[in-house]
Amino acid sequence: MLKYIKNEKGDSNIVGFIVVAPVLLWFFVYIIFGGSFLLDINKMTTIVNKSFDQALVEGQYTVELQQKLKSELTSYGFEEDSLEINIAPSSSRDNDNSTYEIRGKMIEVRVLYNKPHPFYYVNFKAGGESKYYIGVKIQGMSEKW
Repeated sequence: MLKYIKNEKGDSNIVGFIVVAPVLLWFFVYIIFGGSFLLDINKMTTIVNKSFDQALVEGQYTVELQQKLKSELTSYGFEEDSLEINIAPSSSRDNDNSTYEIRGKMIEVRVLYNKPHPFYYVNFKAGGESKYYIGVKIQGMSEKW
């Protein structure tokens, strides 16, 4: 490096390095955070799918199943106060474990993490915060008779 700095022949190697290095650094950071964003989406989808399969068999999200979903998401790193969990219809999310949706009725769960992923900042806040929220929406039919 010192050899290029002391070079007085007019070579532009150091100038080229100074111009290209930040772009290369940003590109590598972009790839890393983009991959992290996709991994977080995949992890949330896996966690919600696992609990949703159990809910379809039960015909509803029981109180224990709702708590288990929240605890798995928070153990992965999602903050509980930023999580928004919506379960429809209302009879499949009530606190009464004896009510449920009969076989063939649709159940839907939507989970949204209302905090932008760090990938939002790597993209220079382009497109708005909500584009970088991690969320999943799954629908299925109840399997309980």
